[in-house]
Amino acid sequence: MKILLIAGHGGTPYDPGAAGCGYTEAVETRRMANAVAPLLRAYGFDVQLYDQSKDAYKVVTQGGSLPLTGVGYVLEFHLNAAANDLSGNGVTTGTEIFVHTNEQGVKVEQAILRRIAALGFKNRGVKRSSGLAVLKHVFNRGVSHALVETCFIDDRDDMNLYGAKFDAIARAIADGVAEGFGVTVQEPEKEDDEMVEKKTVAIDGKDYTCSCIEKAGENYMRLRDLTQAGYGITYDAKTKTPGIVAPQTRTEIVENDEVQAAVGKIQEACGLEEQTMEYLLRYRYGDDLVKKIAAAVG
Repeated sequence: MKILLIAGHGGTPYDPGAAGCGYTEAVETRRMANAVAPLLRAYGFDVQLYDQSKDAYKVVTQGGSLPLTGVGYVLEFHLNAAANDLSGNGVTTGTEIFVHTNEQGVKVEQAILRRIAALGFKNRGVKRSSGLAVLKHVFNRGVSHALVETCFIDDRDDMNLYGAKFDAIARAIADGVAEGFGVTVQEPEKEDDEMVEKKTVAIDGKDYTCSCIEKAGENYMRLRDLTQAGYGITYDAKTKTPGIVAPQTRTEIVENDEVQAAVGKIQEACGLEEQTMEYLLRYRYGDDLVKKIAAAVG
């Protein structure tokens, strides 16, 4: 099945949508669409992202059309507003999904809401409308459409939870779609009574998929996942202490007369301290490096 993901607002002239608690709707809808897309692809769905430089609402209300050829389902992302709770009252205003008045089934939407609500948001239910422009346009083209109001951008409680659980929300949406369409859901594994989830983690500026545990608002990652980025994982049997070795580094420096002579030459010429030279030598190819530097300084 082909699924089209639409991020609400944006476009030219730029429509930021609602704003609150340090967030802007048009920015967050794109973040969510981009986060959900790879998760749905992992379930085998053919996922298309609607051009994020455009505002689908402007397109359809100005006589344009959306790329719906072959599309079987549309998810449109928004953040709700009008809670007016910028300080927070300890209760979330919650999440809801709109479908067309004449939509026959809401199994998918109910699954999405149930999973998002399990993260701590109030479940405001599936609601029906025939007046929402994009929803109406898509439904009239014979395609089921769901407008996801993830939570309220002007509710501090909602947005605190949103910020802490962003990846889990994206996963809940993807899992809900999979469940609703009868695809076996990849439920997160449990380890030591903690919930382990797959999350995208930036390591040295590059994204990797890692197994993470979220507890008390903190994310904990498995050390072995660092090997994807070239890190070495060590374990000292005597102290029973795990360790991490950065990529291209050595845990031991082997003394060598030629290398030591090069080190002395560099220190004399550049005034570098022992600690700095040791740092250079811990590089996997440090011996050759200091020799080259020594030759360069004359």
